[in-house]
Amino acid sequence: MKKMIIASLVAASCLWGEAGAAPYGEQETGAAVDLSLAECVQMALDTDESIGASEDGRDAAKWQLSSARRGTGPVVDWSSRALRLGGRDYESRKLMRELLGDNANAYNNTFSNSWTLTIPIYTGGQREGQIDSARYQLNQADLDLENTRQQVRYRAAEAYANLLHRENLQRIAEEAVDMGNTQLKLISDQYSEGMVAKADVLMMEVRLANYRQNLSSAKGAVNVARSTLASIVGLPQDSVVSPTDIFTYEPYPRDLPACEDYALAHRPDGLSADYAVKAAQAQQDAAKAGYRPRVTGTAGQSISSNIPFRSERSNGWEAGISVNWSVFDNGVTSANVKRAGALVEQAKKSAARTQKTIRLETRTAYIQMKTAEENIHAAAAAVKQAEESYMIAQVRYEEGVDILLSVTDAQEKLTQARSNYSTALYQYNLYRATLEKAMGVPVGFDAALYAEAERKGAAANSALQAAAVKDSPVKEKNDTEKVLDAGAVGQEFAGK
Repeated sequence: MKKMIIASLVAASCLWGEAGAAPYGEQETGAAVDLSLAECVQMALDTDESIGASEDGRDAAKWQLSSARRGTGPVVDWSSRALRLGGRDYESRKLMRELLGDNANAYNNTFSNSWTLTIPIYTGGQREGQIDSARYQLNQADLDLENTRQQVRYRAAEAYANLLHRENLQRIAEEAVDMGNTQLKLISDQYSEGMVAKADVLMMEVRLANYRQNLSSAKGAVNVARSTLASIVGLPQDSVVSPTDIFTYEPYPRDLPACEDYALAHRPDGLSADYAVKAAQAQQDAAKAGYRPRVTGTAGQSISSNIPFRSERSNGWEAGISVNWSVFDNGVTSANVKRAGALVEQAKKSAARTQKTIRLETRTAYIQMKTAEENIHAAAAAVKQAEESYMIAQVRYEEGVDILLSVTDAQEKLTQARSNYSTALYQYNLYRATLEKAMGVPVGFDAALYAEAERKGAAANSALQAAAVKDSPVKEKNDTEKVLDAGAVGQEFAGK
């Protein structure tokens, strides 16, 4: 099951089939670049700042764990003092020593050095709790990084799909203008021969003006979508990005329960929320250390002299064990434990809420995808019916048995049917990508495999290696699968 759904990541990329770059209308200045969906996703993953920020957060969590672990080892402190002596009392003692002939002990400077070695032997569980908490926070950081990658992949796929959709709508608007120009020329010729009234010419000119206005709006939407995609993939926003893929349709192979089960097991943010609970529980265990004694091993030495690093005046050492137990702290430990317990409950409720959100997002995306799938079939049938209706209306008008309004109405219905089909195909591909984002289909590593490796005792780096996404086989199309692509429909629309 895992391999099947991991492979759907590649299949999702293949929902956009290969095609040549479609011609555009007017383009803004900037470098022209042809990009496939896979290339856009990779470029976004390489350049997106949010991924870099997540990687920095992962590094911070790694060093936090290192700090917690090193806190269990020995610590050596060195202290040194260099002092100049003076004052009335000092001068009196100095004079007395001189009168007694004790000049050897008369000095104006003093130097002292000391070092101490401390080794925590028993901390009541404080260090262990801090280490566990830091370890779980590192696991969280790994999962948050994977979640960020999945979000970036989705944003790139969404922007790519939006550009494709806007280009399709622009093409449909261009076809409407072309049909309007053809119709206007026919009507103008008939008017010149006295076969139609001037009102027909004026009506067609008004319709054509509307078609041109729609085309202008469609071109503007394409330019916005192109700039958005360029920004997401890290290119200058004036780059002329040309998609090399087209929309395709393949039935999704899994049902809703399977998608929900996979999402609950694989969503990185869901597993991250579980680790947040574990980290909070570890912090609670660390807080309970205040109820217990602390045992520390110590060793040290102190020397002093009127000459640096000498020991003429004093030289002593000590070694042993010290025990510190806060018998009464005025309720501080109790308050800390209760606070940590409240944070545990907060994390649990947040995790439960995340699970609900995951299930809802998966269900919503699945239903939307299925709805768009139904619309594809209905819209495809409507396009054929609208094409036939338009041809009939043209023939009837040319033979003088129908009015111009029937022709223009048939043309508008054809344009709308084509737009509806393009929109349905766009929505299906977009909601399929949304579904895979909701399910947590991996980018860098499989979150479920990562959590499983961690539960078996693997450190974070080892868990990452165990869960790393290997090359997945691309799902090949079955001969029985029906593939509808916007490029083929565009050729039908153009009468090719």
